[in-house]
Amino acid sequence: MFGKIPRFSPSFSPREALVAARYLSRKGDDRPVVEKFERTFAEYIGHEHAVMVPSARYGFHLLLDGWGFGAGDEVIIPALTYFAIPALGVASGITPVFADIGETTHVLDPDAFEAAITENTKAVVPTHLFGTPCDMDPIRKIADKHGIKVIEDVAQATGARYKGKRVGGFGDASYFTFGLTKNITTLSGAMITTDDAELAASVRAKMEAAEWAPLSVSAKETLTGLAMMVATHPLVYPFTVHPAVVLGNRLGKDPIHERFGEAEKTYDSVPTYYQKARPRAVQAAVGLKQLERIEGLNGARIKNGRFLDDNLGHVPGLTVPTYPEGAEPIYMSFVVHHRDRDGLAAGLRRRGVDTTIGYMGNHASSPLFPDHASRCPNAETAVADLLHIPVHPNLSNSDLEHMCETVRQACLELGP
Repeated sequence: MFGKIPRFSPSFSPREALVAARYLSRKGDDRPVVEKFERTFAEYIGHEHAVMVPSARYGFHLLLDGWGFGAGDEVIIPALTYFAIPALGVASGITPVFADIGETTHVLDPDAFEAAITENTKAVVPTHLFGTPCDMDPIRKIADKHGIKVIEDVAQATGARYKGKRVGGFGDASYFTFGLTKNITTLSGAMITTDDAELAASVRAKMEAAEWAPLSVSAKETLTGLAMMVATHPLVYPFTVHPAVVLGNRLGKDPIHERFGEAEKTYDSVPTYYQKARPRAVQAAVGLKQLERIEGLNGARIKNGRFLDDNLGHVPGLTVPTYPEGAEPIYMSFVVHHRDRDGLAAGLRRRGVDTTIGYMGNHASSPLFPDHASRCPNAETAVADLLHIPVHPNLSNSDLEHMCETVRQACLELGP
């Protein structure tokens, strides 16, 4: 309405807030609701077992631990990833081996995966980044040939499909996360899924030994979700968050990135606070309500993403994403390449379209992992020139048209 468009808008809604309020004030055993969410989610993904865990990174650790991976064992991870996954891998005792991504798919390159295999390789982590499914047929074929476990990272792609099947159902195990900025939220928390009954039992035993998360945390997250929902509303955002973003940019800061981002670090050991964060019924109840709406939420993202694909594909100087054959992305993010990424971002923000460089890094050359460095040129390019264009479900047709025209104008100013 005002030509001001936020970079994201949460899937959290008043209906989930009412569910959260009911369960925050409810007394009784949390287990039945959590177990119902686990069963429902396992069926949705297509795995036999699901266990709710505090976070994706901790779920990754529990999978490694459940299979007995440790010192000397290598796990292949895409170079373009969130720092916490290789960091928790190192803390779990394994050696991360970074493999390059596709130049414009941004997901694990099957050839790079195969080239990284050694006699010590125990697992591979195909990451369905930005909502784009990896090319799972060749990845699965290579892994089976070498006796390698496949751990799918579905933190940004819940509900996406590859050749008609939902991602997360191709691996020996998978992990998902449901933070407030994801396409499906449980306020916080995550899930692992698998067909391996022994592995699931190992993860469940660890979670049953953990302390329940404080309800005060869920209450705070509920209020944060409501605040995000209001702040990104088209009648509110132009007069509240947008001015703060503009001021922050003038000061050389990104207030939203700082609010929801996390300082990159390594871990000497697996943090003990995860043992005090067993997911509660309130999170599971919100997750069940979100699962009722996920196809609609993802459908809106897909419609918006395809519009951006069609309308930005021929803008001079701009490169839009491509997708592996058979991939059906959910467009968790829409990322473009431009040689002057910062100039493009500034041009968009001047015209009211907020944007971000995101949280992913090329950890094949990160100072966090100097002992595991390798050359991954496509990941190097990505961190240098990727920019996120809003694609969330709450965009109107006029928002989409305004954004596309804004991108064209900004690219024209910058030149080819």
